[in-house]
Amino acid sequence: MSLNKNNTLYMDISSYRDSKTTALYFRKKKISFSEFLERVDNMARYFKTYGIQKDDVVSLLSPNVPQAIIAFYALNKIGAIVSVLHPLLPPKILLDSLEEVGSSHLLILDARYFAYQKELENVNIPIHFLTASEDLTGFENFMMRRKLKKELSVVNHKKVLSTKKKRKIKGVEVETNEDNLKPSVLLRSGGTTGRNKNIVLNDYAVRYPGSVSLDIFAMDSFKGKSMLGVLPLFHGFGLAMGIHAPLMHEAASCLMIKYDEKELIKNIKQGKVNSLICVPYMARKLLDNKAFKGKMLRNLIMSFVGADKPNPALFKEFDERMKKAGSQNRLYEGYGLTETVTVTFVNTKVHHKEGSVGRPLTGTLVKIVDPNDLSKEVLIGKEGMILISSPANCLGYLNVSKRGQPFYTDRKKRKWVVTNDIGHLDEDGFLCFKNRIGDSFKIAGYNVYPSDIEKLADEVEGVVESAAIYIDGPRPYIHLFIENHTLKDQVLGEAVLNHLRDYLLPYSVPRSITLLPKFPRTAIGKVDRKALLKL
Repeated sequence: MSLNKNNTLYMDISSYRDSKTTALYFRKKKISFSEFLERVDNMARYFKTYGIQKDDVVSLLSPNVPQAIIAFYALNKIGAIVSVLHPLLPPKILLDSLEEVGSSHLLILDARYFAYQKELENVNIPIHFLTASEDLTGFENFMMRRKLKKELSVVNHKKVLSTKKKRKIKGVEVETNEDNLKPSVLLRSGGTTGRNKNIVLNDYAVRYPGSVSLDIFAMDSFKGKSMLGVLPLFHGFGLAMGIHAPLMHEAASCLMIKYDEKELIKNIKQGKVNSLICVPYMARKLLDNKAFKGKMLRNLIMSFVGADKPNPALFKEFDERMKKAGSQNRLYEGYGLTETVTVTFVNTKVHHKEGSVGRPLTGTLVKIVDPNDLSKEVLIGKEGMILISSPANCLGYLNVSKRGQPFYTDRKKRKWVVTNDIGHLDEDGFLCFKNRIGDSFKIAGYNVYPSDIEKLADEVEGVVESAAIYIDGPRPYIHLFIENHTLKDQVLGEAVLNHLRDYLLPYSVPRSITLLPKFPRTAIGKVDRKALLKL
């Protein structure tokens, strides 16, 4: 298939209609492209009979099960706008979101409805249920229904969607939307200002990272290979790279409902995963598993990490594990934000530099400017605000005034996303990310950067990960949390403080340290800083 720049997400995969190549792996199930497209088209017919039309907003709340992916592409075929939600979204936030985006329908995984039943009883939009049952073996289905008997007891089974051949809808035609510039996806994000916003994306933006992914891999074809699809659809990295990028190249996405390193290792061993996209926590869990070794690692081609800032030691340990196994796979860091869908900078086998987040993808432009004067570019090597102009730039924030949008238009009329991130470009064009503008605090009149503290703490042997938290009060200070698996707390704590005192001004040195065997995590594996504060 020619990667026509005018394609929609659905059009990217529709030419594989007769392909028997695997499109999705899920548990013990393999779904070929021909079966996948047949189910997508059948789901689109269902949606049309339910009255869903082009530009209708449909909210999707589900982890990565096949039906969720099928529903997403079915809605894209129609031209509906999909508001992709976190499957663990608090009930009141779900209600707010449905109202904010003007949802006409809600698609929700049957097993998750129980958590929202009370709040959704008075919602006056149709609710349809997705299910994982359709793609489980008989035994898996039996065990799931036994385990989730209470949760599933409240589901109206007449409203559970099915795309099986025996229930194929006939006589209903769906016109395929061909406009890839119109709004098609809404993703919730903290935004570059830190407040929750609905980011509006079009197909042109979402498919961009996948369109240049062969350049990233330095390969002519990815057909028949597979990428990990565990980061959820609501995560730009998960949607654009974990799901769509492999599918648009006639490759597979290996779906996981939630991250389980044991299941992932099994899939790698069976050849179901050839490329990992993950957050640092996921890579760390893999390395801590003794089964993640040996010849099976030769099935991996290239792996990428982002979202959280990784400990530099993670790359060294990961790559050494690969070298020992005779694998060409390496772990590379990238950078992006939801306002640009996902990754816009990445290190690769051809171009990589330690300490950087890589060079810009083909077609992406970057400049570093004075945070107080966006028209003023700073010199190479000097830190400033990162601006990005890319095919992946969002259309803006939903229901936000022009003044609140994340854009800056320069004198040449080029529109840039204002990231509110600080970094610099080096002489070779690599971007070095430092921190977000909001991630600095004043203590005794001095700027204190938690990211600097964390970077130094992570250099100490025995520190798995660190989190520097600003504690406000009459005498504000930094409290440092450390995840530690091996050394005695007192020994490690003293070693960290001694190291920090060698490099930091006294105001930046943490007043206190808490060592934990395991950090609390969000659903996608990021450190849950709010939970740390409650400890």
